[in-house]
Amino acid sequence: MNPADYLKTYQLPELEKIAHKEIKKLGDSLTIPVDIEEIVENFNDIEIDIHRGLKDNHHTWGMVSRDLETDKFVIMVDDTLLDIDHLKKIYRMTIAEEFAHILLHKKAIEKVSTLDDFKALQNHGNWHKHERNAKRLAAMILMPSANVLNDSRKLYTQFVQHIGFEKPQVLKKFLTSKMADRYEVSNQSMTFRLDEWPIKVLSKIDEAMKNQLDFLD
Repeated sequence: MNPADYLKTYQLPELEKIAHKEIKKLGDSLTIPVDIEEIVENFNDIEIDIHRGLKDNHHTWGMVSRDLETDKFVIMVDDTLLDIDHLKKIYRMTIAEEFAHILLHKKAIEKVSTLDDFKALQNHGNWHKHERNAKRLAAMILMPSANVLNDSRKLYTQFVQHIGFEKPQVLKKFLTSKMADRYEVSNQSMTFRLDEWPIKVLSKIDEAMKNQLDFLD
């Protein structure tokens, strides 16, 4: 059976539930930025392996393979992501995305035993949807909804109390940058997260400032 036949497409509420389940496992040890390595290490069947030349040879920062001897999934990450400080955010997102692929597409990955199997996955007609699912789940894990909402509300109130309600675009740019640094993700990733259901912070800012509210609902 083709490994691609085991792929499933997920809706946003399903992805949020999966992310919440993994975050909840951390309990009191949850920190911001989220310790993605701790989350992965809680799975006995998943390992992280730093791989030299992954980007140069395979044109990707990370990928998932399966060690047939140990029966474990291996998240391979290009070694330069650890060597260069300004690539740390990419390192975190790479691990989160490959981990997300395992959570979402485990059955398909388990069926990959040859290069042809792997190519069949990559060439699947809806692979772009499965990639997007993994990217979204990775973002949800690194930027948990409840935490992002609470932190955004605090920053919003602090801003309008000092600057007022006249500069929504300035506020959104300021808040996005601050949040991206706090959660150790890219500004682009944070922008998408803030604008997507169920957070919708950027649209809430427009509405709150329009009505001169010093809080976000």
